[in-house]
Amino acid sequence: MRTRTAAIVVCCAAALVASLLLLRRSGPDAPPPSEATAEPQVDVGVTVSGRDAGEGWFLMASEEVAHRTPPDDVADCRALHAWALGEGALPVGDTTHTITFSANRRATIESTYVRVVPDPTPYPAAGGAPVVRLRCLPEADATPPFPGPEDVDFRVNGDARPRTFGEQHHVGPGSDAGFDVVVDLTGTTGPFAYRVEVGIAEGGAFRMLPVNGGDDVFFATEDGGGMGYWPATTTWTMSPTRTSTRCPAVSDPGPDQQVGCVN
Repeated sequence: MRTRTAAIVVCCAAALVASLLLLRRSGPDAPPPSEATAEPQVDVGVTVSGRDAGEGWFLMASEEVAHRTPPDDVADCRALHAWALGEGALPVGDTTHTITFSANRRATIESTYVRVVPDPTPYPAAGGAPVVRLRCLPEADATPPFPGPEDVDFRVNGDARPRTFGEQHHVGPGSDAGFDVVVDLTGTTGPFAYRVEVGIAEGGAFRMLPVNGGDDVFFATEDGGGMGYWPATTTWTMSPTRTSTRCPAVSDPGPDQQVGCVN
């Protein structure tokens, strides 16, 4: 009987030790999963693309932004494009967006889900109405390229159905990957908000990703020009020297009307 009791005590003690070890390993101080089992952290960023901005572009800006002078080191249209967007200028028309993936360890993105939808976030009043056409030309006689209707992937005010892009992307530390999509931003008067939603298939599973770390609201507006109206325009010409030309808005312009522009 004494032998049986001792055996029971030993078994209970062993079970208690095992339980404590399990609790310790699964508690807040448990060791992290190994590199082989941890799911890679994939981040996605979406930006208004500056890939072709060096060849010229136009945005819409408030009068205050359009009259600012960029820093001296802004020496070409690509740099001016990034500066203007950072100052609050807004894209218009068919606009290229760049989707970029990064990851904390090697991963293969098997396909990408993308959807573009309107967002109810109001345009901040402090930004000022985007009523000035802000242009950049690498040289005076340049013709900036613009995406054509056949290049459009999404319409922010049209069909909100998502698209799945089947191209694989290999990402890892120091090795980002991405691709461009063209979004038609027409169809809404005045400035408006929209979002780009992104999901990925990776490791045999699908998941949605927070875009730009959750800061995923974009603003755009309409081109201020139209029948019977020329918006005020600020044009930067970057070569041979950086110069700006400002032209006032004109209503009901005649066919041969000259506008009093100033440098």
